[in-house]
Amino acid sequence: METGTAISPRLINIHQAVAYSGESRATLYKEWKMGNLKFVKMGGSTRIEIDELDRYIDAKIAVAA
Repeated sequence: METGTAISPRLINIHQAVAYSGESRATLYKEWKMGNLKFVKMGGSTRIEIDELDRYIDAKIAVAA
């Protein structure tokens, strides 16, 4: 393995998703309940795939345009 190579996480927690997306925690959960966003349950924690969050953000941008 190459020294100094950064590995980007594939999954982030809700707190990180709030910071990444700019949406509130309540909004992310609402979008999940409506089927607009997919969460991954890992043990007792809820995670979101970065690609899924990017897809959600891109869809919001497309609607606003």
